[in-house]
Amino acid sequence: MTALSKWQSKLILLFKSERTFNAQAIVSEFTKKTIAEMKETIITEAVCNTDALSDKPRTKDLIAHLDNLKHQFIGQSELCFYHATLVVLLRRNYKTTDIFAEFQALWESEFDYLLKHLSLRWIVSACDTFIDYSDNNNRATILLNVVTLVNTLKVYETKQFLQLNDTIEQTPLLTDKVNALYHTHLPLYDGLAYFRIGTDDSLKNMRSRYEKFYAVDKMATTMLLFVFDKLQSNNSAFATLRALHTDEKSQWWLD
Repeated sequence: MTALSKWQSKLILLFKSERTFNAQAIVSEFTKKTIAEMKETIITEAVCNTDALSDKPRTKDLIAHLDNLKHQFIGQSELCFYHATLVVLLRRNYKTTDIFAEFQALWESEFDYLLKHLSLRWIVSACDTFIDYSDNNNRATILLNVVTLVNTLKVYETKQFLQLNDTIEQTPLLTDKVNALYHTHLPLYDGLAYFRIGTDDSLKNMRSRYEKFYAVDKMATTMLLFVFDKLQSNNSAFATLRALHTDEKSQWWLD
């Protein structure tokens, strides 16, 4: 392997330092406040005025990146933004041991608050963070179910977006296909079948298996089931099938 020249090494160090420059000052500003104060402080403005899912390239400059990110938290508490800041710092490998300890302590002390106020995006990011940094393998394994569940659904919804002509209005279900899936199992591929609407118990059984994880890690399992339930009430494929389900014994959601 060819050794790096001095200027290449300096360039790499400069890049790394730019990604974490002023990180300590940022953390210090947050830690001057109590959790209660951060909860009470509502973000009302941000430097960046683009949409939450902007295609604006990420910047290496840490402060600029956080300013761009802050607009997603307008109307939310500073504590939610602090959580996002910890995730960003970990992604940039800044003092990972200390920052993850703070991240983990925040979840342990404010678990209910974070689940209630964070969007699914940031709950999934939190799961990713535990998977990447936790030395609790059981917790990481359970939370990987969250990431797999959401990423699979995102891939499916993206496929639907690419294939359907009308991507704005909700298109009606095809009655003949609905009736066919009520009537029988239809083959999908490689031995799989489409979801048998009305009576299929596979999601109920999946939920029951999720619930067994409570005995292993209550916090991780609560996060998993929270995300699973959240997906049932959004405009997702799960919600579509839920609306068509008729068998109460095999329902997989909680009212």
